[in-house]
Amino acid sequence: MCIEHGTPIQAGSMVDGSRPHHPSQQELAVEATETLITNVSVFNGTSKTLITGQDVVLLGNKIAKLIPSGGDTTAYGQVIDGRGGYLTPGLIDAHWHCVLALPAGVVINSPTQYVAAVATWEAERLLMRGITTVRDAGGNTAGLKRATDEGYVKGPRIYPSQAVIAQYSGHVDFRNPNFLPKEWSGRADPIEEIGLGMLCNGEQQVLAAARNNLYQGATQIKLAVSGGVISFTDPLYVYEFTENEIEAGVKAASDYGTYVMVHCHSAGPMKRAMKAGAKTLEHISQADEDSIKMAADLGVHVTVSALTAKNISGAYPKGDPRQVKGQLAWDNTGRVMEWIAKYGVTLSHGTDLLDSFENRDLQLADMTCRKEWFSSAEVMIQTTGNAGATVGLCGQRNPYGKLGVIEEGAMADVLIYDKNPLADVAVVEDHENNLKLVIKDGKVYKNTLATVASPA
Repeated sequence: MCIEHGTPIQAGSMVDGSRPHHPSQQELAVEATETLITNVSVFNGTSKTLITGQDVVLLGNKIAKLIPSGGDTTAYGQVIDGRGGYLTPGLIDAHWHCVLALPAGVVINSPTQYVAAVATWEAERLLMRGITTVRDAGGNTAGLKRATDEGYVKGPRIYPSQAVIAQYSGHVDFRNPNFLPKEWSGRADPIEEIGLGMLCNGEQQVLAAARNNLYQGATQIKLAVSGGVISFTDPLYVYEFTENEIEAGVKAASDYGTYVMVHCHSAGPMKRAMKAGAKTLEHISQADEDSIKMAADLGVHVTVSALTAKNISGAYPKGDPRQVKGQLAWDNTGRVMEWIAKYGVTLSHGTDLLDSFENRDLQLADMTCRKEWFSSAEVMIQTTGNAGATVGLCGQRNPYGKLGVIEEGAMADVLIYDKNPLADVAVVEDHENNLKLVIKDGKVYKNTLATVASPA
């Protein structure tokens, strides 16, 4: 407990000593409002064909059912007229970093409270553009998740990974090369100090780091198993972590009912990670056809940060090793997308946009970018149903219900656009003009449609 002016205040209390009220399941059942959404065409998150002639009923924070249109509306606590719009599940970014909106140097050298405050401010921006869920791929975000879940922050649901687990000379090794390793009396990597990464060598260290992330609230574990674009000491082809080290992380995760996602660009490390039991592969810019087929055979999910690869290829001056790696990543992205389509691999929308709000505001432009390889309907499925399946891989560790779909029992994360995003996904990118309704967890956060409360 803490003391405020001589008065004991329990942890979690408000400044005046009162405690936030979090209703019980019984109270929720009594208080839940039944909402009817009418006059919409429904994209259910998995089908390329719109559902027509159906209304959507929400009960509390769940989708209760779809019913034939034209029925009696007076029994509902709230009726929302969709005005002929297009109802979709909330959008999901399966590779986001909540605490990396600012340049890396600013993040590393600023108080963590400042970084968290910026992430809190940005969270509402994501929600207002229709992103109702993110899988955080590295960063100390469990606290932001909790504050969002408890209603103190307006923002998307968060599936935190906590610190990225990597090896020395790996993707998140940003130590000063003049310092000894921490095991030899050196200082910790700045990335470790802020909870963004954890450097590990050997199975026991990987096991300990994974368990510590789970203790902090991680819903899945992230390992870096190949070189990366923005890091300095690891070309993309590099294998990071042995198979036994990866298996240690997988074991720790599976013991908690969840899984390992891996940062991975190249085909060899991809195969090693899949053989060790990883369930999702991130980036995969240097994949070959055989590694993509292996992912399909094993049911492994993938994300491809298409727009990030394209932008990074031109972000650094010639001669900078990061520019060379970025160009390699972008040059192979088209072939990777073609192999994903050929073998039917589950591809989820994940952007990995970093370093500035200008970059982060391109989050939905990544969807439009994918029109080069997929239909608009396929991109919408990647951003809803597929991504919902990906975040749901955490199984027993899942803090939420089913996401990314419009079906009975799924979480009530619902959007309405005034134009059809399945015909052209650019509709989604222009969210300021086209996104008319945002509901997350059954609560309305934006509504520029007519809303009429039914008579008592």
